[in-house]
Amino acid sequence: MVKETVRILASAFVLLWPAVSVGATYCVDQKHASADDSNPGTISKPWKTIQHASENATAGDSIFIRSGVYREQVWTCTSGGGSKARIVFSAFPGERPVLDGSGMAEASNGFTVGHSWIALNGLEIRNWDTGIWMEGAGNVEISDCEVHHCFYGIAAVQGVHDFALNRVDIHHFNLFGFDASPGGGADCSNGVFNDCTVHTANDPGQNVDGFALGHGTQHGFTFNRCTAFDVYDGFDISARNSILNRCLAFDCWNGGYKLWQDRILLVNCIGYGCQGANVELDWDGTPGRSSLVNCTFFDVHTYTVWVENSRDTLWMHNCILAGGRNIGLAFEQSGVRNYRGDYNLFHNDNPDRAIAVAYTDEFTLDQVESGAWRTYSGQDAHSLVSRSKTDVFIDPAKPDLRLKQASPAVDRGTAEGAPTVDFNGNPRPAGNGIDIGAYEYSRASSLPDGPQSMTIPRTFSVQQNYPNPFNSETRFRFFVKEPCRVLLKVTDLTGREVKTVVDSRYAAGEYFVRFNASGLSSGIYSYRIRMGDFQAVGKMVVMK
Repeated sequence: MVKETVRILASAFVLLWPAVSVGATYCVDQKHASADDSNPGTISKPWKTIQHASENATAGDSIFIRSGVYREQVWTCTSGGGSKARIVFSAFPGERPVLDGSGMAEASNGFTVGHSWIALNGLEIRNWDTGIWMEGAGNVEISDCEVHHCFYGIAAVQGVHDFALNRVDIHHFNLFGFDASPGGGADCSNGVFNDCTVHTANDPGQNVDGFALGHGTQHGFTFNRCTAFDVYDGFDISARNSILNRCLAFDCWNGGYKLWQDRILLVNCIGYGCQGANVELDWDGTPGRSSLVNCTFFDVHTYTVWVENSRDTLWMHNCILAGGRNIGLAFEQSGVRNYRGDYNLFHNDNPDRAIAVAYTDEFTLDQVESGAWRTYSGQDAHSLVSRSKTDVFIDPAKPDLRLKQASPAVDRGTAEGAPTVDFNGNPRPAGNGIDIGAYEYSRASSLPDGPQSMTIPRTFSVQQNYPNPFNSETRFRFFVKEPCRVLLKVTDLTGREVKTVVDSRYAAGEYFVRFNASGLSSGIYSYRIRMGDFQAVGKMVVMK
């Protein structure tokens, strides 16, 4: 498992070529007084429709779309030229064009991508049967787009491959947020998802997936720092050789992580507040293996981790299973020869059902601690038990699932196969050893605002705000390599500024600043930071 973990973790950070224009640049602006598709497509004489631009673009061209509501279906007409020569459909800098299907006689697909080497940047797509439909295409990038109020969010079918979704937000859909399905004799493969969010399905009565990878021989998907909530199943993974890295699934109506295929790895992942299971290994008729490494699973109604069939193997190391209201670790069938686990921490709100095998052989927390489970399974020789979740986490009521300084999980994990960073991207280990769970305890979590280190950073950088999601207050950590003005703003998903968090000159150093969201409603917001020539954008979730 160690070699596989290292290999997959290394591949998790391999990104596709960025969308770069090497050809002509065109402009679409339907609100311009002289907009017409007979124009040359310049800023002063723009085209009126996006579809006309698509019909005229060639490899390497960039189409910049000005703000406005475009009531038209768009489909690609030709492929880019490979390497960096994508055809790019992008929002005009600082603007937000909307592709809207409401009121149209036929509102099937908002944007259909049927060609390769295509990029979509900064578009809002709403009120369609399917927001974005990708079919048989390769090397497609979708970045900083919002897809909402569609029956289906984004679909990939018939062998879509080598694609990337970056900072995409999908919400208010009926059947799935993102789905990759086999079809036409071809399976989808090699998709990368970075900082994407899927949430708020429309119908609690439907089996609505957040991120879904359909059954078949699909393979090679990577999810980095993605979030799913308020859907039926958060991550429904039916593709082999897939990794979920630093992902979050919470408040799902059924399962947070639903794993079907072989060689699926969850590392630094968190799941909490789900109804059915935080993690479930579902039987697809073929034996497979799922690995959980340095994950935290908390507060589930039925099963914290559930294994349906004894021919599916579960590897679990450095994980916290806590706060389960019914069964912590559950094996549906007799026998546990399919389980390989150690250096885990077990807690359960129901202490009598910490672990259950076929609902006949059940182990209390006392029996796990005394070694009865170890003798029975031959596993968890170094695993621990906690009687109180408040001894483990800073504030399980929120939940704030970072570790307390005196948590039994601190320094008690194994370095074998452990990731080099934690859920927030902080380095492991931070103390004398690897911590159990998704978070590595760090003194920085309790430091006051202001400069934190006399060491001069080598680069400008910012870390994801923490906690995230959060109720009223979160913090940003950023690094200033040389004296400069730092501007940090929070905006809503329309780009409207809601708060300036920082607008001051800073000396070189490391800083923490707080942001109070007491005046904001629940939802997803963006933060934008500028330091010298460095700029970054991220998303955060306010939950009240």
